[in-house]
Amino acid sequence: MNEDLILEPYPLHGPPDPDNMTFLPIGTTQEKVLEKHQAERQHTTSNQLYHASGDVYPRTDSLGPGMELTAVMNAASEEPFQQTINLLSEEEIIFSVDAGKPSPALPLQGLWSYEDHWVLEILYSDQETWQGRVYLDGELLNQSRGYQDMFGFQLLASKPFYFFQRNDELGFSYNGEEHYLPYEAILHHGCCSAAVLNPIQAENMVAFFAYTGDDWFYVELGNY
Repeated sequence: MNEDLILEPYPLHGPPDPDNMTFLPIGTTQEKVLEKHQAERQHTTSNQLYHASGDVYPRTDSLGPGMELTAVMNAASEEPFQQTINLLSEEEIIFSVDAGKPSPALPLQGLWSYEDHWVLEILYSDQETWQGRVYLDGELLNQSRGYQDMFGFQLLASKPFYFFQRNDELGFSYNGEEHYLPYEAILHHGCCSAAVLNPIQAENMVAFFAYTGDDWFYVELGNY
């Protein structure tokens, strides 16, 4: 484990309930678990989608201390309804990427900038694929780093963080160092009512639900 981060898993009696966002930890209560880092968890850092004047599809502005950028979703009006994400700097397109076909979840997942870098996260979907993809300055990290899936990019305590899956194993990268996690799956890319179970990103931490077999966990990972 990265010496800067603290991993705190809480075993659960079963899966969380997305309808009222409750979970039942073993040996304690949800209230006591959430109380420990309540102040940190309130400083959320997720991207907000919005529609500019004349926009049909949503856009989002970059988070982070770097350059000011905007990512805009577009979709063809005729079959096969191909989706794209355009990255704009002062309304000029500097990068464009295929985002697959329409699905229940939007492809535009996140946009960050720090130092001289920008990071675009999308959910790519088609008939065969449901995959989180992350582009760093235009480079597809899934391809260059051998990831099956990527999700949850953020600046955590001002350092780049994301989850990944490689060779069917889950892990995270923090400030360039990779660490594996003892879970079979982490809930992410859920839509509609299930979206409340996606990772919660905050300035100094991330909270998520995970499972291995029938064993469920609520996990908080942070630099406190």
